[in-house]
Amino acid sequence: MSVEIRIANNDDAEEWDAIISQSPHGTLFHTWNWLKITEKHTHMKLYPLIGVKAGTPIGVFPLFFQKKGPVRMVFSPPPHAALFYLGPAFVGFDTLKQERRENNYIDFQDSVEYFINTVLKAQYISISLSPTLQDPRPFTWSGYTVEPNYDYVIDLSIGLGSLLETLDKRGRQNLNRARKKGITVEIGGEKEYEAILDLMEIRYAQQGKILTSSRLYYLDIYNAYKKNIKIFVAKVNGEVVTGSIDIQYRDTHYSWIGNPKPKNHISPSPNDLLIWESVRMAYEQGFRYYITMNAAGNERLHSYYASKFDPELKIHFSVKKRSSLTRVLEKVYTNITKPLTGKVKHHLSGE
Repeated sequence: MSVEIRIANNDDAEEWDAIISQSPHGTLFHTWNWLKITEKHTHMKLYPLIGVKAGTPIGVFPLFFQKKGPVRMVFSPPPHAALFYLGPAFVGFDTLKQERRENNYIDFQDSVEYFINTVLKAQYISISLSPTLQDPRPFTWSGYTVEPNYDYVIDLSIGLGSLLETLDKRGRQNLNRARKKGITVEIGGEKEYEAILDLMEIRYAQQGKILTSSRLYYLDIYNAYKKNIKIFVAKVNGEVVTGSIDIQYRDTHYSWIGNPKPKNHISPSPNDLLIWESVRMAYEQGFRYYITMNAAGNERLHSYYASKFDPELKIHFSVKKRSSLTRVLEKVYTNITKPLTGKVKHHLSGE
């Protein structure tokens, strides 16, 4: 094959992060430390693949491997880690002509596919591509099914006044009402970070769910990425009632996790002011985009919360490949096990 696959190790961490910093598809989730923290807490085996063509690295592809019973699975990113995309990141992709770009992509994908099939022998593969990698065709040609996913993207360059005007009259009134009721938004630290996790656990319990990522995982991420993580909390009478944990990387401010409904009903919702203040601060800090990650789903709803700020809808792709066995197992889990587990959780919570 024209692309050689090499498995990176800790000695390659600097080279890996250099590739990520040069790649238009690189995200904070792709960086070496984030991947190693994820490996530690998901108890999956990380295979950080570097693709080399004619002696030069052309990209990386982090894979997470797990074996459960007879089923061998590969993920990028792994589930239950609050990662919305990963997949391959290519070097200098945006500077190449289309023919060479496609050749590198196809050759790298073929080599990775060979590694997955012959070394990992996976029967179930799930990959979510970076939003800037808009071409899922090489995966389609390798037998994957493709599904669209969506982010809400606000272009901050239009200016703060124009951003405020994107809200309807009621939205602007709610911001003023929230301030008059004494709701405040502040930037927090580790204490507020943990308070948001507490509120998320409470909210999930109310819905009969659990916070699938461990608290230690979130704390390790916070300690490793303090300069990239921004914490916003809304307070009433000095008490944190909701909050968001955001990520800042390159020219983009990402709304990552959080925004739980308060334990007690508050009108207007503190989340309106919370989101607006985080948008305002991102603008004032010079970021170009504000992205609410995976906020717009594929299910038909009356509306999605983040859409009230009039963002653009941007697509990114997830791809899957399943054997006949894993198709059956996935169907059983989706249609029987998952709903039954939900009912048990509701029963145990007394709902």
